[in-house]
Amino acid sequence: MLKYIQSISIFLIMQSAIYANELSANETLEKAIKRIDGIDHEMQIEIKSKDKNNKLEKTNLQISVLWQLDQEKYKLIHIKEKPKGKKKGRQLWVHTYKDGKEKKWIRMPRSGKIKDLTGKKSSQKVDLSSITMPLSLLKKDLSFLEDDIINGISCKVVKVKKKTGYIHFWIDPIDYIVHKKQFFDKENKLEKEVLYSELSDSSDLKFYTQEIIKNKKKNSIVEIFVTDFRQKTHEDVNLFNIPFKK
Repeated sequence: MLKYIQSISIFLIMQSAIYANELSANETLEKAIKRIDGIDHEMQIEIKSKDKNNKLEKTNLQISVLWQLDQEKYKLIHIKEKPKGKKKGRQLWVHTYKDGKEKKWIRMPRSGKIKDLTGKKSSQKVDLSSITMPLSLLKKDLSFLEDDIINGISCKVVKVKKKTGYIHFWIDPIDYIVHKKQFFDKENKLEKEVLYSELSDSSDLKFYTQEIIKNKKKNSIVEIFVTDFRQKTHEDVNLFNIPFKK
């Protein structure tokens, strides 16, 4: 009986491995995008950026995420920039819908006015794609490149073709963590590279606590550090509503 049970267990493990290998590029990226779906959380991050003149700038953000998986507007993000001296910090809201569309708003620190950023290129120096990867990527032309090893982990490499160029994602096919990203222009010239380090699983959720963004086009470097991460039930959901003046 024991041998019979062991044989079944081995068969099921082998079938699981075969199934994982048979996932399409679209399914692999979708699992990476949705790997923390439903987990409400709050994180503190510190951002250090250097421009082409090697000038250092520091920014601290508090990021709150609320999931509403049973609703059309299923993911809400609120980002609050901590003040720098007398200078007030900005606030940003990102609402993601089930059809993959996103809406974004920013509150200007001086005037307090709300500005709609939906469909506009962000002027932010910081790449927050490690926090939110849009579902709209799944509507692009996706394919696999040759497998590669990053940080000692064998990864599936997913290529996303966009109008402006290409994005390559290095994804662990076991837990679907993104270990590296590269952005290319239409001529397949590397414009930006995102590298990760210091993997943490202190809260039953694996994630990288350090990210380096090398922008070859702008000749700049941005470092992102997760200084605190906690799963949190948001009692005050008004935080995620846009405070339009009536």
